[in-house]
Amino acid sequence: MLKAIREIRSNRVVVYHPKDRERDELIAHIRRIGCEVEAIWPPRESIKEDADVIFMLFREDGCTQSLLKALAERDCQATLIAMVEFESPKVMEAVVRAGVASIVTKPIRAFGLLTSLVLARTITAREKNLLDRVRKLEDKLDGLRRLEKAKAILISRKGVSEQQAYDSIRMRAMSARVSIDVVCSSIIGADELNGL
Repeated sequence: MLKAIREIRSNRVVVYHPKDRERDELIAHIRRIGCEVEAIWPPRESIKEDADVIFMLFREDGCTQSLLKALAERDCQATLIAMVEFESPKVMEAVVRAGVASIVTKPIRAFGLLTSLVLARTITAREKNLLDRVRKLEDKLDGLRRLEKAKAILISRKGVSEQQAYDSIRMRAMSARVSIDVVCSSIIGADELNGL
């Protein structure tokens, strides 16, 4: 947790909130924490590329819809913290759909802001690590499926055992200095061409 608190100072923060006293206070609090901060209003059609943390005002008037669309289209990796004035069903639905990592209620106070920042960044990092692990496992599973399919093709075409099919694939990969997955993909591709 101490590491997360130290690292929070290196974050680039963007605040999407109309210019008013509250926004100015929020920016001052974020600067006191040690973050680089930029305020943007009115919302643009695109999201600031280098943002690590985005504070976004969620309200019922739909101002945030273009930002939410831009976040979804860009697959934004920034941590999203919602600022909410009141808890209407429409606002809460938008907050949940947006994948918000933390919520700051209005009126904004300095107390709890650092905690929200640190927890939101920690949650986002944990989620990213889990998604990376899931992607790697899915890739591995896809590779195993290709291996099984390539072995089945060799077994049916050449009349060899499962072990002989695997050894053949492994030897081809070693001699061509490519991965087993590349050899499996070529065997499957060749089989599909022959099947046409």
